[in-house]
Amino acid sequence: MKRIFTITSIAICTIMFFTTAALAQGTATGPSTFHYADPGGVVYVGGPNDLINGPAPFPIDLDASGPPWRKAILSDPASGFGSGNITMIETVLNVGTEPWYDWHEQVIPDAVGAAWSGVNSVLINGLPITFNQMITGSSLTIDGFSQPVLPGDVLVIEKELYTTANLVGPGKKLVDVLEYPTPEPGSASLMGVGALLLCKRRLRRNQAGWL
Repeated sequence: MKRIFTITSIAICTIMFFTTAALAQGTATGPSTFHYADPGGVVYVGGPNDLINGPAPFPIDLDASGPPWRKAILSDPASGFGSGNITMIETVLNVGTEPWYDWHEQVIPDAVGAAWSGVNSVLINGLPITFNQMITGSSLTIDGFSQPVLPGDVLVIEKELYTTANLVGPGKKLVDVLEYPTPEPGSASLMGVGALLLCKRRLRRNQAGWL
């Protein structure tokens, strides 16, 4: 019985370790915002061209246990949407206390099907950086930043979506986008190690109780 309990406890601790490290993502407030695609298919998220959420960069605070930022992309309120391409230009401020090394986005089609085409550029405080990008189904991962997004830094990402839209009327939802930053790999690993040490302490305590 004691052996079964020990094996079960180890399995649970292992799951917690990898889950904690893998799920080091989310935002503190889980904001929900909406943004219009102009007649040319350009969407501004934060910054001086965002007439709803601007003119300042949109504030994001990384929180490992928080929900993602959810953005609704709508067709132009006057002329609608008649193009299959959407260019998203996001201007985001790191208002937290941790650096970001990755940025993740997932598109959820609504009125029309949509898929990522790729990332055009990534800027930190107005200067371009190098990065890696990976598209897996509806998910876009931007990582391998040549420098981190430190607290107080402004991150600008320009990326492309392709939709199957033909003609969509004014003010209609095109897609939802879920997104969040992640901390530097070392931070995520330390969180996982912390979870593992906590489990180890609990395991010793429980074993002592079974003796």
